[in-house]
Amino acid sequence: ATATATATTIITIASSIRSINIMAHELEIVSKTRVVEEGYSSPSSSSSSEYETGCYHRISHSSSSTSTKMIFGLFLPSNYKNESTSNTPVMFWLSGLTCDDTNFAMKAGSRAFKAAEEQGIAIIMPDTSPRHDDSIPNVDSYDLGIGAGFYVNATTETYKKHYNMYNYITVELPQILNEKFNIGKDGAKSISGHSMGGHGSLTIAFREGPGAWKSVSAFAPICNPTNCPWGQKAFPAYLGDVESGKEHDATCLLEGMEKEKVLYDDVLIDQGTADNFLEEQLKPEKLVEAAKKCEQKVTLNMRNGFDHSYYFIAAFIESHVSFHGKYLNQK
Repeated sequence: ATATATATTIITIASSIRSINIMAHELEIVSKTRVVEEGYSSPSSSSSSEYETGCYHRISHSSSSTSTKMIFGLFLPSNYKNESTSNTPVMFWLSGLTCDDTNFAMKAGSRAFKAAEEQGIAIIMPDTSPRHDDSIPNVDSYDLGIGAGFYVNATTETYKKHYNMYNYITVELPQILNEKFNIGKDGAKSISGHSMGGHGSLTIAFREGPGAWKSVSAFAPICNPTNCPWGQKAFPAYLGDVESGKEHDATCLLEGMEKEKVLYDDVLIDQGTADNFLEEQLKPEKLVEAAKKCEQKVTLNMRNGFDHSYYFIAAFIESHVSFHGKYLNQK
């Protein structure tokens, strides 16, 4: 089944963006793995310490957003060139609860990287929270703390030093890609994600608009987190109360939009009908209802029999990469 609503708007919301200096950041390749044959060069012409096209890299750096070491994944297509006159478009992938930077690459990467190679776009896969430091506050719970950053800048005393994933995704990583790799310059980037990461992709795109992101999609996103247990637990911890979470709630953001202002041509969402979290946590019907009111087009594909797992993502990721490639490759 496909539910749609039609076109509309840019919203401007004040956010606690924190300035960063990435020029001093040293990037280190943790690992490099060939994932497509295109871009292969002879072993004598490359080394493990060099970036290579057709490969998936894990890259570490010291983050000024989180005040910790962070690791992100990066796929470089065969057409990539690290030259000042070049600009390779990029798709950001935001993962869900309990994940780190590796889950997507290991479980859906074979199809995603092949599709990205065909589209000539890079894919960056950030972590879901700060980690790699014993000082990071954490709780014995899968849906709060490490692995559950919710893509916000925390304001509460406990979490505000390290849990600044909104800043990390929207400011720090784009600057690193621009200045260190010549990737995603002039807004040549799109965003997608799964579950908590789908929440992140929708809210980031809705808050910042098409000047920052060419397109947005999601798999089984948390569409109305102020109205579900996951968000009602995370927002008070990170932001002080549920009410403050409305600025990071995709449904609430659409409800605050005005008609007749173009936002995105389409918002692509895939959702499994056998997802155990569908009714209690995800609530896509709330997003579609809000989209209809403000005339923002949303394509919601209800996929029969699919659950919340990475098997679901792998089944449909190529269509999402192609969706983003269409907008990223527009001249």
